[in-house]
Amino acid sequence: MTPREFVISESIQAPTGNDGRYEYRVWPRPGHPAIAILNSNWPLVAAERRSDIYLVHAASDRILVKLRSGRRLEIKRREGDVGRIQYWTMPFTSEFPLTASGRHRLAGALSLHGDLPRAASLSPAHLLAAIDARDGRVFPQTVRKSRMLFRNGGCRAEICRVAVGGWTGRTVALEAPDLPSIALAIDPLHLGTLANRSYGDALSRLFAPHLERRGTPLDRPGLLVRTQLQEKKSQ
Repeated sequence: MTPREFVISESIQAPTGNDGRYEYRVWPRPGHPAIAILNSNWPLVAAERRSDIYLVHAASDRILVKLRSGRRLEIKRREGDVGRIQYWTMPFTSEFPLTASGRHRLAGALSLHGDLPRAASLSPAHLLAAIDARDGRVFPQTVRKSRMLFRNGGCRAEICRVAVGGWTGRTVALEAPDLPSIALAIDPLHLGTLANRSYGDALSRLFAPHLERRGTPLDRPGLLVRTQLQEKKSQ
């Protein structure tokens, strides 16, 4: 098997710097074979539980903005795709309080009309209050995560149980600093037929479907999720 890897330590600790990673994230139905394969064949290297706050906006599938653990601001940018594999960088990450430059960068990432007030840079709570007071173009979503992290060579893999409000689901992801490591892991895990959909893309489709998104439509997992929710309500 070709060596694969995933940078687990950076997942547990807040990433820094602008190093890019190739990513492939799917939201499979229960019982997908990738889950059993990862649990049986890939070394488990870490596990964690945390809650991140995503600032969902019209371009979340391209510019991902979140508060890691509700505390640290991260802005990730999707630079380009190789087939369906996405390449993401992190041009900005910072603790609070934000500098004036950081506040400007955040407003630009969210495509806001005008700058955020100076008070928004004081803390995550101040930022969320400022966003709530605006015109409804940004939708904060708290995502609770329970993650199992695996590593095989140069590729890291993740199985994550996700909860947002009353909705729960599971996502499987691959990450690697180089393209071959991630490309060679997709088919053995039977992931190639599933759409690569980042957190920003998935959250905007599920919880802000009225947003006019930039980018190419993928297959529509929201229909599956909404159907599952309707079935639960009818039971």
